[in-house]
Amino acid sequence: METPKVRSLVADIEALSEAERQELAHEVLPLLLTTRAGLEQLDESLRELSEDELRALVERARRRASDVREDEVAAIIAEALRAARAQGRS
Repeated sequence: METPKVRSLVADIEALSEAERQELAHEVLPLLLTTRAGLEQLDESLRELSEDELRALVERARRRASDVREDEVAAIIAEALRAARAQGRS
């Protein structure tokens, strides 16, 4: 159930060049991920990944944060998922 404004924004985004989409994603995704809907969509997207894709994603995050211990990474991921699910229930 998209509003006319959302449909218009989607059409505008689809009309952007790849470089403009990259720039938009850089600016907008951090904002969207702070919303309940953004977290729910992220959680859904993670569930749809294959095991290999999920492993690759975790490995990429692990390389970026090489100074963070594995148990800390697990705790951060678990807390993020708990928070997203709790927001979804409220």
